[in-house]
Amino acid sequence: MPSAAEVGLRLKEVRRERTMTLKQVAESSGMSPTHISEIERGKTSPTVGALRKIAGALGKETAFFVEDRPLPRVSVVKKEDRETVLTEGSGEAFVMGKALTCGIPAGRINLLQLDATDGLETIHHKHDGEEALIVVSGQITVKVGDDEFVVNCGDCLHFAAGVEHRITFTGEGKTRALQVLVSPGAIRW
Repeated sequence: MPSAAEVGLRLKEVRRERTMTLKQVAESSGMSPTHISEIERGKTSPTVGALRKIAGALGKETAFFVEDRPLPRVSVVKKEDRETVLTEGSGEAFVMGKALTCGIPAGRINLLQLDATDGLETIHHKHDGEEALIVVSGQITVKVGDDEFVVNCGDCLHFAAGVEHRITFTGEGKTRALQVLVSPGAIRW
């Protein structure tokens, strides 16, 4: 979550873009101009309820003010702009991925393209939310809890990610899989 100063800066920028005065935002949100001013100057951290009112007055999503970085309503990631993501593997190895999404306000989904060679595996780990893996080429073996699943090209595996799991790339040569990570119930505005 951004600092009070960052929230205030975002508020001030949007208010100025909309050519609204503090008084207009206050009237439209049902809050006092003094409170709006204190938020803008980073002197106070607004409650979620206050941000909801302010966002409504400015015609913005509440998430705009609470995301770590401002995110677009629609996210497009061009092939050449994909960010490299390294997932910790066993030993000193890393599984290389490419981020296919960069996020939207209050978004819950991350999509990665994983590329690895035979034998490479991620460490045993668990996290909140859900995970799905779709094999595009090659083969992976996924251990979820005590169960092991062989996932071939074209197959998909979906599971609760709160269970300890590990991905092993078992196809000959290079394997490519799409990994969908879904965060647990994000705040709904």
